[in-house]
Amino acid sequence: MDHYTTSLQKARNCRFISLFEFPVKNLKFSQRKLIKAKLNMEKEKIQNYHDYADIIPFKLSAFLPWYIKPRNEYEMIFNNVYLGFVLFILINLLVTLLVNLYVDWIDFMSCLNQIADGLPLVVSIVVVVYFAYYEKEMAQLQSFMRDNFKYHSARGITNTTMLNSYKVARNFARFYTACCLFSVTMYTFIPMIVHLWTKLPPQQWVYVEVTRFPYIQIIFLRQCLVQALVGLIIGQLGVFFATNSILLCGQLDLVCCSVRNARYTALLQHGVLHAALVAAYADIRDDERHNYTYNIAEMKDSVYHYDKKMVNFIDTKTEFDIYSRDFDQQTIEAIRECARLCQAVAKYKDMFEHFISPVLALRVIHVTLYLCMLMYSASVKFDMVTVEYVAAVAFDIFIYCYYGNQIIIQADRVSTAVYQSAWHTMGPSPRKYLLHIMLSYKRPANLRAGRFLTMHLETFVSIMRTSFSYYMLLVNVNDK
Repeated sequence: MDHYTTSLQKARNCRFISLFEFPVKNLKFSQRKLIKAKLNMEKEKIQNYHDYADIIPFKLSAFLPWYIKPRNEYEMIFNNVYLGFVLFILINLLVTLLVNLYVDWIDFMSCLNQIADGLPLVVSIVVVVYFAYYEKEMAQLQSFMRDNFKYHSARGITNTTMLNSYKVARNFARFYTACCLFSVTMYTFIPMIVHLWTKLPPQQWVYVEVTRFPYIQIIFLRQCLVQALVGLIIGQLGVFFATNSILLCGQLDLVCCSVRNARYTALLQHGVLHAALVAAYADIRDDERHNYTYNIAEMKDSVYHYDKKMVNFIDTKTEFDIYSRDFDQQTIEAIRECARLCQAVAKYKDMFEHFISPVLALRVIHVTLYLCMLMYSASVKFDMVTVEYVAAVAFDIFIYCYYGNQIIIQADRVSTAVYQSAWHTMGPSPRKYLLHIMLSYKRPANLRAGRFLTMHLETFVSIMRTSFSYYMLLVNVNDK
């Protein structure tokens, strides 16, 4: 190890130089990037991962009460009144649609558009009632994530944090909420614009025969309010599923990084200098390429071991034998900590699946039927609004399948990380613990709708095929 002495001595001397000894703006881009990575490693843990999105859309959708922990009876009354208001508005329009359907009923094919319009209302009502009834389970999910999810990985040659996953979840929540609101805005306003432009009666989504002021304006405002609520409810359900999946993938990224660095964690705890490990085993970066979904591992030393800040640690050793059995006990402890994190991730996945599974099954059925009805309507009378809505509904179910697939992929990478964990340098005991982690991820980490239908990309293709089959059935029935 003598050929490392000069470079390691320089690294040790530079270890105590302040990052801000020179103005950041005078540094090159690569240097600023390294400083930013170092600062990210030293950030404190995110206290509440469910702050990833603006909480207002969740409250407007009645997924969360306006006052999470009511301090008096007035706050409790306000929560209940708002929930009742949302349900009243949705049920009011649904009842209007059913009355219109009953009065104007000719046959199933003639009333297909009204039936299709009622599906999102039914789903929205069921989802709101479901989240209100299982409010305690929702709170338990949030509490478990807050108490058991880690922000930092184990201290090793490479280190990572949950910062990128948190940012991706937050940005997706805002983007997807905006997309859903835009979609329902198009569906609501374009028929009204056509009515004002052509002076023709409004299209059938009004469900009542009104043409005079102020009734048409009142009905239009009601329709705008209901469509905004439907868009928020359907959209926030997708946000809830996708963002939790992103954060789960982020925790699996931390598991992969920690398992891969288990042996190096033991060496660092024995006082081996981080720069010495980097000089000898920098090729770990090659193993990590394309093995993380959202987070990025940096080959920078960290003052955190998981979320515990290391104080008064001194790394002085520059010479070491990685095959020494002296490091086995610390390696076992490092692997045990990885196993505890694996158990927390698996527990949250099971809790999340148990909570969201019934609603996912409802969404799959809803989208399958809704897509075939919309495609039939577009084929009978071509309408850009309907085509846009078909694309929006297909994209919505794709979100569920895509992010469910991401969890399966990242969980499968844990076994790869175990294989890349320098296991050949360990004794028999640490290898047994590694084997347990590998076996625990032998089965795919599936999120299932109704506890039977796995949400992955193959399911998306299956839903599209089924919807098209139903569409062809409707066409054949109509031709006869």
